[in-house]
Amino acid sequence: MVYRIVASLLLVGGTAFGASLDVNSGAQLSFATLSDLSSFITLVNQTIAFVQEQPTVDGYVNAIPDMRSGVGVALGESFGDGLQGGLRAELATWETGTEGTWTRDDSQFPVSLSLKVGFLALEGQIAFEVVPGLFSLGLAGGWGWGKLDYACSFDLPTDWAIPFQPPPGPGVYHTSGPVGAAYARVSLPLFSQFSLGFELGVRLAGLGMLAADGTPLDLDGDGEGESLDLSGFWFGLSVKLAFEL
Repeated sequence: MVYRIVASLLLVGGTAFGASLDVNSGAQLSFATLSDLSSFITLVNQTIAFVQEQPTVDGYVNAIPDMRSGVGVALGESFGDGLQGGLRAELATWETGTEGTWTRDDSQFPVSLSLKVGFLALEGQIAFEVVPGLFSLGLAGGWGWGKLDYACSFDLPTDWAIPFQPPPGPGVYHTSGPVGAAYARVSLPLFSQFSLGFELGVRLAGLGMLAADGTPLDLDGDGEGESLDLSGFWFGLSVKLAFEL
């Protein structure tokens, strides 16, 4: 899929501009708001802590780690000298989860919960070379798609009076919406056409409510549904290839 995106970017960009070409790619450490999912994780961790404190319960289940940090990759092209225009694609993932087993009165209660978020964005971009070949600033805007893979097995006895029980079962939920980004990139030339550097950027990606087959995802049971907000910032390495067309 990544190779198809790259090929499409090069084909469309080359047809539209026909000027000097910069191709950028990079690996990123990506951070996101994930406000609704973070609130859900807090509720589940409160339940885990409650069960762990019960004197009749043996076993251990780790609290679910925060999932605000993830990994990603960006692929892009830009044409022109000084002020450049082009296209950009971004892929990123965030995931977390926990599993373990509680035991009471010789009865076992296995627990497993996982959350995995995937993100794809296709954007147009403009970039200004503040210092040609070394430092540039860019803006991007387009459309993003988000996906949540959810799986939960959390069946517990009703007489434990737990404060919150997450919905059981697996599910795949989707959403999409407009996205935007701003970034600063520093490039260090190593060869005539090859540069290595780093990039810092900010993403706006409030994608909206997650749903499967038209049914909104409601993890906390408040009847309002959960939204996927991937707004945040990223930091990563950048590789640039420059061509004269």
